Amino acid sequence: MDLTQKLKFRGSRVLLHIAFWVGYIVFVLLQYAFFEEDLNYFNALGSLTFTAFIDIGATYFTVYFLLPKFLFKKKYWKFAVLFLLSAAFFIIAQRAMLYYVTMPLFYSGEMGAKYKVFWQINPIYSFFNIYTVVGFFASVKLLKYWYKSQQTRVELENKNKTSELALLRTQLNPHFLFNTLNNIDSLILTNPNKASDAIIKLSDIMRFMLYDTNTDQVSLEKEINYLESYISLQKIRLKDPSFVSFAKEGSCMGKTIAPMLFIPFVENAFKHGLKNVKSPGIEIRLKCRADSVTFDVVNHIDSENNFNKDSTQGIGLANTQRRLELLYPERHTFTIRQENGLYISSLEIKYL
Repeated sequence: MDLTQKLKFRGSRVLLHIAFWVGYIVFVLLQYAFFEEDLNYFNALGSLTFTAFIDIGATYFTVYFLLPKFLFKKKYWKFAVLFLLSAAFFIIAQRAMLYYVTMPLFYSGEMGAKYKVFWQINPIYSFFNIYTVVGFFASVKLLKYWYKSQQTRVELENKNKTSELALLRTQLNPHFLFNTLNNIDSLILTNPNKASDAIIKLSDIMRFMLYDTNTDQVSLEKEINYLESYISLQKIRLKDPSFVSFAKEGSCMGKTIAPMLFIPFVENAFKHGLKNVKSPGIEIRLKCRADSVTFDVVNHIDSENNFNKDSTQGIGLANTQRRLELLYPERHTFTIRQENGLYISSLEIKYL
């Protein structure tokens, strides 16, 4: 915002405040007129105008000094003490305005006689007389403060979410590359042609990781193609091509999903599943419905041995679980269970 815009903004605020106080005086004057049949409008307007300066002072001191300096900074005791002291000051100031200015100028006779003793003050009446408008102004200020705090909180949460997702993604990619490069390394000496094919498959996967995962959402079709490339890459080192079964059901057209959300399930199955079992040793099922998508991966495990020996086991799944919490709060079901020698990972994501 440049200087001209700032001046225009401040000018608009000043006019808005002036209009508010004029409206406030007129409102109180109309109240007087409602209760008094033979009201002297000139005297009443003059008295209200002078005493309004006390209301203005109390309002701006409370709203623009006490609230931001003490209440918003959680200095509650200081705020309470200064508020009470300032309230006493403005009550006395109002009495002085009535005693020395408005009564001598605009009133005489019986009404003026009420103000012949300066300290004849009703503090409760005077407090509510002044601080009703202060309370209105403070409510507006507090509402604006709350709204701004909410915006700041949401913005901070979004930034934290973006940073955390970026961190999780950088953890996930090296984990995938570590496993894949080990597989390619094992093929270089035994079967160079397969190693070359594997490198081409890996380049396709890297293209997806570098260019398509920079967005929050990718088409479900692209994610499926990525899975199929990954599975093809893993199949190169398998003797039985039917060892891995990938079944798709329903139409996935037009649906989107967070990138690289399914791969940790498949990666985990290849890394930790038993290979000396009859086909299919790994079963992958993806079902697309109108309002949800379900992804299941089943692989065989040796239930008699400690499945968590590998310290790196579960890094991808742990990251995926955290991503699900951030991206699909209360819109996903994620379960992992072991039964009858099978390790079953199930994920369901509901669309809005």
